[in-house]
Amino acid sequence: MEITDIKDIDLNEWKFVEELKAPLHQAMPSGWGRREAKPGEILLASKVYLQPQFYDPEGCLDTAYEDFNRFLDIAGMKGSSYLIATKQMEMPVSEAYRIIVREDGCDIFSSDTEGIRRGLVYLEDELMSSGGPFLFPGETERRPFIRTRISRCFFGPIKRPPGNRDELADDIDYYPWEYLNRLAHSGINGLWITIAFSDLCYTDIIPEYGQFSAKRLEKLRLTVERCSRYGIKVFAFCIEPFAFEADSPVLAAHPELGGHKVDERVAFCVSTERVKAYVEEATRRLFTLVPGLGGLIVISVGERLTHCYSDGYETNCPLCSKRHPREVLADVLSAMEKGMHSVNPHAELISWPYSQYLCWGDKLTREAASFVPRNVILMHNYESAGGEIQLGKWRRADDYWLSYIGPSDIYRDCAVAAIENGGRMYAKLQVGCSHEVATVPFVPVPGNLYKKFKKMLELGVSGIMECWYFGNYPSIMTKAAGELSFEPYPETEDEFLLSLARINWGDNAVKVVKAWRLFQEAYGNYPLTTVFGYYGPMHDGLVWPLYLIPRNLPLSPTWKIDFPPSGDRIGECLLYNHTLEEAITLCTRMAEIWNRGVEILKELAGDYPNGSEQAKDICVAEALGLQFGCGLNILKFYAMRENISEGNAADKIVLLDGMESIVKEEIAAGFKLLELVECDSRLGFHSEAEGYKYTPEKIRWRIEQLEELLSTEFPLTRMRLENGLVPFPAYTGEEPQGKIYICRRLAESPDIHGGFTGDEWGLLEEANDFILTSSNRKDKNTEWKSGYDDKAVYFRVYCMGNPDMEGESIELHMEPKRLWPYPVFKVKPDGTGEFVDLYLSGFKENFKYEVSTEKMKDGWSAIIKIPFSSLNLEGFKPFKVNISRRGSIESKWVNARPLKGRLIYGDENPEDFGWIVFE
Repeated sequence: MEITDIKDIDLNEWKFVEELKAPLHQAMPSGWGRREAKPGEILLASKVYLQPQFYDPEGCLDTAYEDFNRFLDIAGMKGSSYLIATKQMEMPVSEAYRIIVREDGCDIFSSDTEGIRRGLVYLEDELMSSGGPFLFPGETERRPFIRTRISRCFFGPIKRPPGNRDELADDIDYYPWEYLNRLAHSGINGLWITIAFSDLCYTDIIPEYGQFSAKRLEKLRLTVERCSRYGIKVFAFCIEPFAFEADSPVLAAHPELGGHKVDERVAFCVSTERVKAYVEEATRRLFTLVPGLGGLIVISVGERLTHCYSDGYETNCPLCSKRHPREVLADVLSAMEKGMHSVNPHAELISWPYSQYLCWGDKLTREAASFVPRNVILMHNYESAGGEIQLGKWRRADDYWLSYIGPSDIYRDCAVAAIENGGRMYAKLQVGCSHEVATVPFVPVPGNLYKKFKKMLELGVSGIMECWYFGNYPSIMTKAAGELSFEPYPETEDEFLLSLARINWGDNAVKVVKAWRLFQEAYGNYPLTTVFGYYGPMHDGLVWPLYLIPRNLPLSPTWKIDFPPSGDRIGECLLYNHTLEEAITLCTRMAEIWNRGVEILKELAGDYPNGSEQAKDICVAEALGLQFGCGLNILKFYAMRENISEGNAADKIVLLDGMESIVKEEIAAGFKLLELVECDSRLGFHSEAEGYKYTPEKIRWRIEQLEELLSTEFPLTRMRLENGLVPFPAYTGEEPQGKIYICRRLAESPDIHGGFTGDEWGLLEEANDFILTSSNRKDKNTEWKSGYDDKAVYFRVYCMGNPDMEGESIELHMEPKRLWPYPVFKVKPDGTGEFVDLYLSGFKENFKYEVSTEKMKDGWSAIIKIPFSSLNLEGFKPFKVNISRRGSIESKWVNARPLKGRLIYGDENPEDFGWIVFE
């Protein structure tokens, strides 16, 4: 199937952009127009006029007044007898406001323009909730406890491969006026934009940087000015000071700036005064050249190499290695803070140590929170390193989550430490949607936000970054986040949900809340496994092909569109956190409960015209129901295929019938999704992918693939089963293809630590056909052999040709569970072993093994003992294996045919395996 080239994207094809440009207020929602007042209500029809009395010489509130007057016009409330006035009053914090509604008029008080803006939006919401031009008299005062609320453009470029599109380098307007108006109505007062010092910041220390910055700086200034008209500040997001390539001409010209070296990159050594001076000067220059910039968000640890401790708590820098990691980090942040605040004392420097706990460990991460420099704000991921019990087992959460409430223990501890140190603590959240499913504009579970924000209030959190590249479309979820950022906090979740629903759903609010509650219950069953979001079928399963005859094809990243459609290696989306059966149990609950909520909303569809916000919200919920159902079907399909692959069970035909029913269900679901995408141009769009994960063309392609599957692979497999044949002999190892090693039984169990001589090893077949990865020629210096006893399988590997053994290692790749990620057992000449635990998947303890090494005349050799209990093998079934030699000689038993690199799984090809067949 054709892969999208995101460099050639035409934004005119993204119809939702035009929708975001359209006026926010076009027509009052269905249900508006109640004409009879309730006891005590004030009737405002054809009476209201707005009189700005708040001192605003710069016209910051012009957009707010224009919006409110348009609302009055459309609501039929404009007149000349009921005055709504905006007035000055001292308030405890910025954006706080007081509203007094009387029979003869209404006053909105605040000490700043943004409090007035929030007050006007509050009045709009109150009128919408009333269902007509009515207000109750009384006094309301609100103040934000989440004072900074930062989002991002839904369709802005990510400034990353493969497109490398930079929003500051093109002529596209990513901030239409009415889009900003929508964001303001969601309470958003900040937007982040990706920048790089090398693009923007000319300095005396590195004059090579910022040479062609004029256009970018001008666009950034214009963006800052435009966003300010809606009370929104622009925050520059960066990963700085960004490390040099080892062969960088800039580094060659300024070698004194370099420090820690890793993977052909060289970090900035902040232990030198010159680097600190550079960081300070670059930051000062940025804020000087872009007046009004709201602040700087910097990933300070854990994403890319910057300073000498940015990728771990050890460094090979001769200067930084003598210092504590937190001291080096503090130097970086202090230099940035000094440069920024010398220009704009009110700007915010937000330090986001994205995966510090992975790089530094939990203990150092907690300690570092108490040593954040004064006037620097600490922000951690709210959920990372957390988790909860699912199906009786603890499941770990890393990265970003909406289904899991949090906070994690490490976030809580860091928040307490930072605040006790006199600092402020922010939270990195996902408000609209997250990696769990990011191909819809939002997941309607506002009750989850109620729980998250309540805990943030208790902790003293005072700011949030609401999104990564996704999760930011203005919706009921961003609206909920804005409302929940203010005190007084709603006393109960039900109270909050009902007040939120009334704004757009009027008399149907009670039913909508019931649906939201079901969505919330359903979403709580999302498998708490990070890679299920990274590679799982919930984003775009409706364009995944299904394969009855196994292909052993990898899954594709859910946040990319420049990969082929996902294959059948279903275990790659689960690792060893959940079994396939556990995932099916959870996803069955999720899909069934979710669709009960969908049915409630569909009953309301007739009350709202096509194209209305309510109709589109129903469409989103229905699309999610289809996506969850499809994801479940994919899991069930491959679980059934595994059961058909093994044994001689008489029910294999029944299983095949079940798989055939799934395929037919998926064809029907595809046609239904086609109807929905015609109604909502947002469906299938993934902001980080910078495009659509599913489109009408892709959905039709998959329907055709499934129809062909029914006509070809199903009849062939049915015939084999009816004739008593193994359905997939090459797949299960009955008829293995490619390289095969016959593993013989050892008469006695060897003592791997007692030397490697004796007849036992000598009688085993030698595999000496290693291939050099660089030239495809035979490696004459590496060979291996294998044997087994009742409890374990043994591998002995000889590595010749490098007497000093420097930089050498052996990697044993095994696939004991078909279609699952393969554990990697790594051995070094000194006898140390390392199990490569993919992305903290928690299965390291499942794979016990022993190693022993011996120095030989021209190299070294190793024995690896792996108990069958670690491999979960039964009955000495064939399994796949490959062995790699690393270091002075790079070779593999099965030659490398690397795939396009994937996060976690790298460029390893699951086809680069041979077979171990037990004698």
